[in-house]
Amino acid sequence: MKTRFEMYSDIELFETFNKEVWNTWWTSTRATFLSELHNEFDNRWFDYSNIWDTKSLSFKNKIILDWKIINII
Repeated sequence: MKTRFEMYSDIELFETFNKEVWNTWWTSTRATFLSELHNEFDNRWFDYSNIWDTKSLSFKNKIILDWKIINII
């Protein structure tokens, strides 16, 4: 199943993530949105270990891409 993020550039994908930093509201729609974002990181073979705790992505800090590694800024 295609997601909205497949058409995004890497920059657009990271801008989308960074808009979610410190956003604490939660709905099933947002859960789907964040799941699709996470899956797109996987699809692009990004190393997101800096923002992953084996259960979920952390939205405490904005991120940048350094080659294929996601780093916190």
